[in-house]
Amino acid sequence: MLFTSEGNILDNEELINTLQESKVTSGAIKIRLVEAETTEEKINAAREKYRPVATRGSVMYFVIASLSDIDPMYQFSLKYFKQLFNVTIETSEKNDVLQLRLDILLSQTLYATYTNVSRGLFEQHKLIYSFMLCIEIMRQKEELTDLEWNFFLRGAAGLDKERPAKPQIPWLEENTWFMCCDLEETLPSFEGIQKDILLKPIFIKLGQLDIHINPEEWEGYKPEVDEKKKKDEKPYIPWDNRLTIFQKLIVVKCFMEEKIVSALTEFVIENLGKQFIENPPVDLATLYQDMSPATPLVFILSTGSDPMGAFQRFAKERDYSERVQSISLGQGQGPIAERMIKDALRTGNWIFLQNCHLAVSWMLPMEELIKTFTEPGATIHESFRLYLSSMPSTTFPVTVLQNSVKVTNEPPKGLRANIRRAFTEMTPSFFEENILGKTWRKIIFGICFFHAIIQERKKFGPLGWNICYEFNDSDRECALLNLNLYCQEGKIPWDALTYITGEITYGGRVTDAWDQRCLRTILKRFFSPETLEEEYKYSESGIYFAPVADSLQNFKEYIENLPLIDDPEIFGMHENANLAFQRKETNTLITTILDVQPRTTAQGSGKSNDEIVHELASSILAKIPEKLDMDLAAEVLFARDSKSRIDSLTTVLGQEVDRFNNLLSLLRSSLQTLNKAIAGFVVMSEEMERVYHSFLNNQVPTLWANAAYPSLKPLGAWVKDLVLRTSFIDFWLKRGQPKSFWISGFFFPQGFLTGTLQNHARKYNLPIDELSFSYNVIPVFRDQTQVSEASKLCHFGNELPMDEKLPSPKDGVLVHGMFMDASRWDEDEMVIEDALPRQMNPMLPVIHFEPHQNYEPHPLLYHAPLYKTGARAGTLSTTGHSTNFVVTVLLPSKKPSDYWISKGSALLCQLNE
Repeated sequence: MLFTSEGNILDNEELINTLQESKVTSGAIKIRLVEAETTEEKINAAREKYRPVATRGSVMYFVIASLSDIDPMYQFSLKYFKQLFNVTIETSEKNDVLQLRLDILLSQTLYATYTNVSRGLFEQHKLIYSFMLCIEIMRQKEELTDLEWNFFLRGAAGLDKERPAKPQIPWLEENTWFMCCDLEETLPSFEGIQKDILLKPIFIKLGQLDIHINPEEWEGYKPEVDEKKKKDEKPYIPWDNRLTIFQKLIVVKCFMEEKIVSALTEFVIENLGKQFIENPPVDLATLYQDMSPATPLVFILSTGSDPMGAFQRFAKERDYSERVQSISLGQGQGPIAERMIKDALRTGNWIFLQNCHLAVSWMLPMEELIKTFTEPGATIHESFRLYLSSMPSTTFPVTVLQNSVKVTNEPPKGLRANIRRAFTEMTPSFFEENILGKTWRKIIFGICFFHAIIQERKKFGPLGWNICYEFNDSDRECALLNLNLYCQEGKIPWDALTYITGEITYGGRVTDAWDQRCLRTILKRFFSPETLEEEYKYSESGIYFAPVADSLQNFKEYIENLPLIDDPEIFGMHENANLAFQRKETNTLITTILDVQPRTTAQGSGKSNDEIVHELASSILAKIPEKLDMDLAAEVLFARDSKSRIDSLTTVLGQEVDRFNNLLSLLRSSLQTLNKAIAGFVVMSEEMERVYHSFLNNQVPTLWANAAYPSLKPLGAWVKDLVLRTSFIDFWLKRGQPKSFWISGFFFPQGFLTGTLQNHARKYNLPIDELSFSYNVIPVFRDQTQVSEASKLCHFGNELPMDEKLPSPKDGVLVHGMFMDASRWDEDEMVIEDALPRQMNPMLPVIHFEPHQNYEPHPLLYHAPLYKTGARAGTLSTTGHSTNFVVTVLLPSKKPSDYWISKGSALLCQLNE
């Protein structure tokens, strides 16, 4: 207006009025802007008060996102999480008191996240998930330090630390003492534990769990009276009051590793509440509410599980059973399934696609088809629902998993649940109406019990089976059908049935010869003529037997009264087997948590990761020898016999030297490259990156393990073992054959044993294929670490002091370094005996391996397989044995062989620690 006005501005009334109005408006806007700024500040202040809820949300999301590292099926999108989070906030209880409202939001969002995600996790991962939630919340609140968390997962860093010598106290184990030293050195809160463990009983309580680190009473403890006299000293605070709840968890991990699963459960209950370890009951009706025509339901399967029965019952409840179409996917089934889905989108039917993991090539078209459900303009009948089932598989589409409702389907664990499942599927006519009557029912019960035993034995790891076989329900059905077929005439052909059941129906799955022996032994206990005797019991406790009853219902009632927790004795195993099972669970759990840790975690000890790895690499380089030099070998090794042949064991030694040199050269080059990469002189390759992370986790890098002998030791113990092995070979090289050979020190112990037989064959001119060993136990225990120390002090040409205790056999060799698994050596009776409680792998004395021609062993000797490591399983070699198997050692026993076979008794060349 100013621009277009003509003449005197003051005469233009309209312009002056407009200017006046704009001035008033400008003033009003200024006031409003000030108000808006004040309001924004208030809103920001109010929003800030809710920041703890947002922070908690981000903590929870990152825990959930990390689950996909545990299993490829655990995929949850940010969109899904935000939707769940927002719905929980909207539906949660409102409250005007801010602090109460925050508490409600924090607890309800956490619980909703737990229940919705945990139903899609397998049983073994649910505790890990709730523990990870708990830990991350505590770390965010700074209730535990990175240093403590790292010590819990990885233990003390570094190799062979200089620790104070262990006091000579009978109950104090070396491992316990070392743990005390590491705790005090690494974590400030444990200051004084080395002193206190020797002076007074240390006891801690974690929830319902009571842990005693040392004996409750011992005459060497400091009496209480002395404490009162010293008034100037600080009062003693019990460790139970001194430590935080996470520090107590560290104590359990260090001193009672097998109790860690129970301790984690108590830890979660104490921090989050009992509902975070109880699995909320999941039924299809609840899951159905979370589904929609565009949101499918995915059943994640495990061996032995089948959700089809429950699904059909649910469809029937909703009067939908006529409108359900299901198809089991496999070759050529994809296009049929696609047509079914497209029809159902119009008609509103339910579609169930089973075993998606078998249709790898059709997964991409399926993903594209499911994506069309959410496209704008897509027409879907509101009653349409899609159900999918799959075993965990990396080929299953991630987008489908992220935007679906997931639920795991697992068979129940334990003998009772296993036998109950067998009897639920059985028809009364099959069970009750048979010409054999009561005998028939006893045999059927025996087969079902046998099936449950061999499936549940898997939990004991290598003590149960060398290889983990997936026996399933169809094996049992097949055995029962064979039984029915062969017993039509009222007679029981035991020989035929035992063979078919033990060697074909079940034995057909078993690939390891020792597992086959174990299977036959177990079958004998549940399926043989003896089982039909009046008072026959399946185990010594007398709890388990086949009831004498006529109806299927009576048997079902008996099954319901069986113990919920299975005692190792029903498996024929020692109580230590439970300890082995718990330790295996602990290792799996800690390894799984390590797998999901972010790669960048600093160790929290003031040193960066680079410094820690560099120190480790340099210390390993300093410990390992350059190489073993065959040119420096003692001349006595190359002495020739009358036919100018060199001793076979010298040939074995040459092969071992080559193998060790290859390994040492790989170690040296990779460690030097790693140090250069850390310093920035060369690029950190993917291979070196993997070595770097293995070092941080105290694990042996895969690069080394592939070039080395089988071993389950962590990095520190592995390097120590390697140094011991090279010193054993070096001693043999420079000083001639040792008096007793350390069987664990060989890359390939089978070669050494063949060399021994070959020497004997040459000496007496015998055919080598007719020779085998007899085994004489010499009552002397020999530890290679002590031998190695003594050899450093012993002058060249002198005999080791410990060698004087050993005989000098005319034929064969003396061998030491074997450990016993699930048994021990009784020095008084000179036989194998049951292991002592909590003593897992006692040492076996020195054994004389003596070759004999056409040797016929005494029938009472127990055939104990000797394995290189506690894993027992290996790949099957051309000999038909596992590559982990070395030889069968025959040991005297007062008990029948079946007793030891059921226990899984064997010998090991090396332990896991």
